Amino acid sequence: MDALIQDLRYAVRSLLRSPGFALVAVLTLALGIGADTAVYSLVHRLLFDPVPFLDHRGLVSIWQVGPRGNDHNEFTAADFRSVREEARSFTHLAGHVGWNANLTGAGVEPERLHGFLVSGDWFATLGMRPLLGRTVGTADDVPGSDHVLVLSYGVWQRRFGGESSVVGRTVTVNGVPRTIVGVMPPGARYPAPADVWAPLALTPAQWANRQSHYLLATGRLRDGVAPAAARAEVAAIAARLAAIYPRTNTGWGANAQPFVRDATRTLQPILLVLFAAVSFVLLIACVNVANLMVARGAGREREVAIRAALGAARRRLVRQLMTESLVVGLLGGLFGVAAATWGAGTLVAMVPAANRQWILGLEQVRVDTPVLIFALVLSMLTVVLFGVAPALRAARPDLAGALRGERSSAGVERNRLRRGLVALEMGLALVLLVGAGLMVRTARVLASRELGLETDRAAVASLQLPSAKYPNASVVRGWYDALVERVRSLPGVTAAGLTSTLPLCQCNDTYGFEIAGAPAFPPGEEPDVGWRAVTPDYFPALGTRVLRGRGFLATDDSAAPLVAVVTQALARRWLGGENVLGRRLLITGDSVPSEIVGVMADVRHDGPARDAPPELYVPFAQHPQRAMTLVARASGHPAALLPSLRGAVHALDPDQPVYDEATMASVAAAVVGPQRLVLQLLTALALLALTLAAVGIYGVIAELVAERTREIGIRVALGGDSSSVVALVMRQGLAPALVGLAAGLVGAAALTSAMTRLLVGVHAVDPLTYGAAGAVLLGVAAAACFIPARRATKVDPLVALRSE
Repeated sequence: MDALIQDLRYAVRSLLRSPGFALVAVLTLALGIGADTAVYSLVHRLLFDPVPFLDHRGLVSIWQVGPRGNDHNEFTAADFRSVREEARSFTHLAGHVGWNANLTGAGVEPERLHGFLVSGDWFATLGMRPLLGRTVGTADDVPGSDHVLVLSYGVWQRRFGGESSVVGRTVTVNGVPRTIVGVMPPGARYPAPADVWAPLALTPAQWANRQSHYLLATGRLRDGVAPAAARAEVAAIAARLAAIYPRTNTGWGANAQPFVRDATRTLQPILLVLFAAVSFVLLIACVNVANLMVARGAGREREVAIRAALGAARRRLVRQLMTESLVVGLLGGLFGVAAATWGAGTLVAMVPAANRQWILGLEQVRVDTPVLIFALVLSMLTVVLFGVAPALRAARPDLAGALRGERSSAGVERNRLRRGLVALEMGLALVLLVGAGLMVRTARVLASRELGLETDRAAVASLQLPSAKYPNASVVRGWYDALVERVRSLPGVTAAGLTSTLPLCQCNDTYGFEIAGAPAFPPGEEPDVGWRAVTPDYFPALGTRVLRGRGFLATDDSAAPLVAVVTQALARRWLGGENVLGRRLLITGDSVPSEIVGVMADVRHDGPARDAPPELYVPFAQHPQRAMTLVARASGHPAALLPSLRGAVHALDPDQPVYDEATMASVAAAVVGPQRLVLQLLTALALLALTLAAVGIYGVIAELVAERTREIGIRVALGGDSSSVVALVMRQGLAPALVGLAAGLVGAAALTSAMTRLLVGVHAVDPLTYGAAGAVLLGVAAAACFIPARRATKVDPLVALRSE
């Protein structure tokens, strides 16, 4: 212990005598460790513990597998009940579905809440316990006994002032009185971003339905049952259902996945690529510090040689040098944790607001105990990575040469090590640069793809009329017609319309259809297409184009024959692409076919990264819906319309909540938000890696020039010109750089293959991107070599020879 304390004191004194080295080494490590730890805080929370308020051990998500291979389809109510009754792998099997909850009350601003209808054992299945009162139980999950409500902590605080007497109070939700029976703890908002929960309470007719897929299923495994066994069991049940009900279940299977892995499946490729990229930055930082340590060891050869000559054992010298590395590593880790604390908050803030609320665990991202342990382990690993080789090399000096003061006696071995580190640094930097280049190419592809609508002048606002207050289709049509007329008369509005689904929301209502006069589709191959009910002015308000035929007219009302407009994608896939006008489709739920009166341009409702889905549009007057989105086109900035849209709604019904108010430009930005965020982060990491690589190469070449001052002086004295000196130094610097670039190409191919799901319109191994990244990095390396090379040509032979 005394020896360790002595080594620590000596290490601190030694570093204080070289403040420049200590500052650069500590800051370089802090930068690498801080960035790595900040990203790890995201990975740890979002991938491994996104729902800390749930007991997710033994939880599985269960999905129906569609005929076309989509393995994440919701269940029909009847299929869900069949699985729940037959499966023996689960102690509980619960279902839930999204629910629009309009909370109203006298003297209080109406508010639309994110709600979920849950089966009676849902809370027990997930292991969620209330802070106050109770949760939904099986006795509540019956029509007529379901008028109860559970609040989230945020709604309890915001709407009810955190009063404990809220339990037992009656509130109005969607025009129906409901009794508050419980309040959930802070942060317990699953599914994200849940505000309220109420009983599912399906009717017998709904439980018998095997056509409408809308129920999300979650199960808790019995002790000793593996997810693979549960997966096999639900697949076998689905196969039996397909045999019993061929008309509705042919081609439909079932799948079960561990809950956390399934909940984080869309984030995994993004976070893992970022974590790999930031780890490369840390490695580059370690390589730079290792080069600093090698250079420092070369400068201390005389000191080490004297200690060795006086009897210091090699093991003792290695321990002393490793102690210095330990101090640098711990200081780098300490400052890295401070940087990570800031960086984690910055990463969360960079997530677009429209995406933030849907990401499980994002609110809980912080530098907590597991992250601190990770940072400590990372600091120790960096000590091993950058400290061992320099320490071993420095502890084996050339005693005779060192004691004579010959700096060049370090020999070929040390220079070989440093060139190897430069090659490693170049390879790592190339990997990051290629990744950033591929994301830049992807961003350009996305920017060039048309969405099929004009987002620059449109504003949207959504609302849902409660059935208790608006009981039939006629009342709903009349209210929405009055709203459209009121909005159309607002100053600055050039067009106004309604749609049943918010454009670009990456969500959809889907329906099937049959083609009148054509053979029925085989079981399991029926179309399943996007469906939107819209008013006549919806198309001009959104800026979508009708390519053939016409859009909807005011005369396409409830008394007129049913009509529909289809997109190009639907026409190509099922109607032959041409001569579709006048053909008739029998849409699921309709008793008579609808005549196709128009073909409109495809709209990429899932964003530019995906192909436009096939869709059909029907007139709102013929298919009235309570939940609609208002779309208004403005002559000026659309954001200025939003207060007026809310005012128009409240002028007709003061108790009607308005939600999802936004400009279409912001909605479109949210669609490409994940790709844009990855682009920004990878670009920042690539630039950092490029800077560190340039600094590292410059430092190595500058040190090599300093060590070869005598040789360069002799060359100049013997008549060597400056160009030969520059060529000599450039060869020394670029040789390891080229080796590193060659190795980096292999590493880049490995990393970018994991980025395939993030790329659009660009191959993971894109020659143009690889070539451009290699050229940029080689240019930076050449510039870093040229500066010390030019300095070498200024060596005065007399000064160089006299110094020796």
